Amino acid sequence: MLLLISVSMVDAATRINSIRFEGNETTRESFLRQQLHIYEGDEIDFNKIDKSVRDIMDLGLYRNVAYYLQEDYPAGEQSESCAELVIVVVEKYYVLILPRVRVEDNYLRLGVQLRWDNLHGINHAMRLTAERMGENEGITEYRQRFRYKYPSVLNSRIDMEFKIKNENNVATNADDVIQNQVEQSVGFTVIKWLNPEARKYGRYVRLGMGYIGREFEDINSRLVVNETEAMNVIAEYGFKKVHEHLYNRSGKRYGYNLDVSDDRLGSTSEYVKHLLFYRSYYRFESRPDDNLNVQTVLGHSTDDVLGDKAFTLDYRNDLRGYDRDRFQGNSMLLINMEYLHSFGRYPNLRYVYFVDMGNTYDEIEQIFHQPLNIGVGAGIRWKIAAFVRLDLRLDVAYGVTDSDWFTSFGTRYMF
Repeated sequence: MLLLISVSMVDAATRINSIRFEGNETTRESFLRQQLHIYEGDEIDFNKIDKSVRDIMDLGLYRNVAYYLQEDYPAGEQSESCAELVIVVVEKYYVLILPRVRVEDNYLRLGVQLRWDNLHGINHAMRLTAERMGENEGITEYRQRFRYKYPSVLNSRIDMEFKIKNENNVATNADDVIQNQVEQSVGFTVIKWLNPEARKYGRYVRLGMGYIGREFEDINSRLVVNETEAMNVIAEYGFKKVHEHLYNRSGKRYGYNLDVSDDRLGSTSEYVKHLLFYRSYYRFESRPDDNLNVQTVLGHSTDDVLGDKAFTLDYRNDLRGYDRDRFQGNSMLLINMEYLHSFGRYPNLRYVYFVDMGNTYDEIEQIFHQPLNIGVGAGIRWKIAAFVRLDLRLDVAYGVTDSDWFTSFGTRYMF
């Protein structure tokens, strides 16, 4: 008869005779076994078991991951103490059709997003988004996006991602002429994790290539009056070790990103774009469901990107309390701080208090001479644990520089 073994009674010499998963119906077992730090035949090591459970939880595919041990002697053999390690997972839903609605003064955005996670049972992810952005100067603005992520290519430490975007918006150019800007882009990136243990955390290198083409149409004749394009190369070196918990995160991520577009690659829009970033997520032993999240981003571009400034800060880009496209420039500094506090009996609901500080500049030297714009506010977070990476966010912020209030809503973490 199989008996549950109390952790306190397990002998250090007890060996793992077998490993089994309970509650898993979608993910391939071979993929889950890649996350393990302990194997059949090993002596029990609770640190390795805990690390295995943590890495499976970090996949983001399960609402909870736990384990237990039970006696398990090979047939006819009872000469040594053996146990079966049973890892219990609670699956999330992997397919979600999500409506997207934003109302802002006279601006109405309607759309739908298909989110399909854990495709093929090996954590592939697909996003397909279609949005109608409203009418502007008699022209319908739209956005269509497709993204596919392929992690652990052929069971390696390499991840790949492919993106396509097609959108338009009506804007005023430098000569105060109103034009319809139509943009198509495609990009492909590869991430190589440098962890010697073949784990997907720690140092990494990201390389990619992309194409962005933009046409400027006369809004009356709908004829193309100008066009520009960029063939860019992307390189990033960084560190990531962020753990997913039942209701929040812990850990840090930082790195340097270089984005180069040059006429030797066939570009008509040339620039070199630099980005330094640091993000840290703190949990507290006394309040394990709370979070203190901090972000700092510093960016600089040598020129405009396809006729626009390289960086934009507003309520959509981590500077809450400010209107769409409020601050634009070829250099940027941004600092964010959030404290998330649990509702108590409902830890999946949390209050959030935040301070955002940032500005954009024409030249990077101006960072030392111009003040930061400040946004302060509060909001609510609702972590819907039944779905992969779905965190509803409602923020109300006051922009100190403009003395104005703005409300923003989203379906992901702010940063």
